[in-house]
Amino acid sequence: MRNLFISEILLLSQKEKRAKRVRFDRKRTLIHGKNHTGKSSLIKSIYWAFGAEPLFAPKFKDANVSSLVKFEVDDVNYQILRDGKQFAIFDSKGEIINNFTSVTKELGPFLGKLLDFTPLFQSIKSGFIIPPPAFLFLPYYVDQDISWTKSWSSFSSLQQIKEYRNQSIYYHSGIRPNEYYATKQELQDYLLIFEEAEKEQKITNKILLDINEKLTQTSFNIDIDAFKEEIEELLTEAKSLKQKEERHKSSLYDLHHLKTTFELQIEIVKHAILESNKDLKFTTENLPDVVGCPTCGAEYENSFAERFEIAKDERKSKDLLLDLNRDLKEIQIKIEKENSSLSNTIDEFIRINKILEQKKGDVQLKDVIDNSGKNQIKSLFKERKEDLKETIIRNAIEIEKLEKKLKSFEKKERKDAIVNFFRSTLTSFLRKLDVHSINEDEYKSIVTVIENKETGSSRPRALIAYYFTFFHLMKKFSSTVYCPLILDSPNQQDQDIEHIDKIMQFINDNQPDNSQMILGLAETYGVDFNCKEVFLTEKYSLLQKDEYDEVYSEMSLKLEQLWFSK
Repeated sequence: MRNLFISEILLLSQKEKRAKRVRFDRKRTLIHGKNHTGKSSLIKSIYWAFGAEPLFAPKFKDANVSSLVKFEVDDVNYQILRDGKQFAIFDSKGEIINNFTSVTKELGPFLGKLLDFTPLFQSIKSGFIIPPPAFLFLPYYVDQDISWTKSWSSFSSLQQIKEYRNQSIYYHSGIRPNEYYATKQELQDYLLIFEEAEKEQKITNKILLDINEKLTQTSFNIDIDAFKEEIEELLTEAKSLKQKEERHKSSLYDLHHLKTTFELQIEIVKHAILESNKDLKFTTENLPDVVGCPTCGAEYENSFAERFEIAKDERKSKDLLLDLNRDLKEIQIKIEKENSSLSNTIDEFIRINKILEQKKGDVQLKDVIDNSGKNQIKSLFKERKEDLKETIIRNAIEIEKLEKKLKSFEKKERKDAIVNFFRSTLTSFLRKLDVHSINEDEYKSIVTVIENKETGSSRPRALIAYYFTFFHLMKKFSSTVYCPLILDSPNQQDQDIEHIDKIMQFINDNQPDNSQMILGLAETYGVDFNCKEVFLTEKYSLLQKDEYDEVYSEMSLKLEQLWFSK
């Protein structure tokens, strides 16, 4: 699995002449500051630079801050700069790679290739798209507000993706990896070709039918051998239609016989209801022992006598009458369908016979000359018909292969392994955080909304267990780049000191191997996180005047490239 690490962020407000630079440790960094010192704005600015939309405090938003984030992907360094709605990506030498004005259409696909984030999510408006970067970072970011009451909700504008929560979970859990979506896209391409070829085939067949009818009005093919071949084709088709007609007639005979049997049974039941079962034994013994199926030819034991024996009282006889009427109606529907098919077959047979009668007439030289051009056109359409047939067959084979491949990603064994890991890990983490009121049966599904299972001070602890379960699940099964884990203000809902200790120690002990964590805390409660610390001390002023010149000197050239490079 590839890894994304954030090494540094630079924030610049030219409006206020203030700035801030923060460097991050490769493993863990603690952003330590009391309320209103800007730790959340600092964290949100990382995601904002990548095109996600967290909710900023109005004062910070009014400062018109530009954000430059330095990051690396598998030891290759990059920088991303955002100023308003403009973005630029720079390489390890600081040279601009590209700039963007649209997140969904431009920046998202670029970052998707760079970070192996290439699912195809169904959007509300425009079909399937590579989702914006917010959907890559969504499971890795726990913000200070909504994340502690509702999971998978750290950014705004997520509703542009249909059922975004479930689509994101299936992707990030590894149930539907990148290859699943690549296969799905390939399948869609083949399906499109297949559908277009079928449409063209229908048009081509209609044109050929029209040409054949016009040719038969004058005479026959200029090529005597081709003429003989054409006659043979018509005779073969006529023979096939005649056989089809006989099959329909045979089927209708069987259906009418079956219909008569049911009608006889209905009369018997009616008689039984009216005559209080008189002559029951006689009437049942005169029914046929076997009824043949007109569809498959199989024979079945007639169970009417047995059913009628059960229906000795009037109520049961009436119920049986209803069943028999239903059966009779189904037979009548089948008869109607067979009659319709027979009628169509007879019409087609009559049409072929008319063509054959015309073909047997006298041949005139004028007709031969007139038909020569028409036959050339006919030949072209026949060739195209064969080409389309080959295209349809070839694409049908590929579609079948890709559909099997697509199903292999959601094999029960593989999905069960992922879901079982999710359940067992979540169970363990819930116990470590002293959450015992949620039964394992309540999160059988990987799309379970865990926050609906708990209330009060237990809910944040349940959510921490859930988030860390996904951190480990993605590390084991996900196909995309592994992003930094960022948690902001995990002490929620006035936890008592015992549970605060459990939360802090749990975070300290359960960070996945080879991952980067950025942790925003007001207090550590005595837990030694053994990591780099960034202290924020000034209330309502994350950005500092004394850092402005240095940050501006580094960012100004890049801002100029952002706005003026092509």
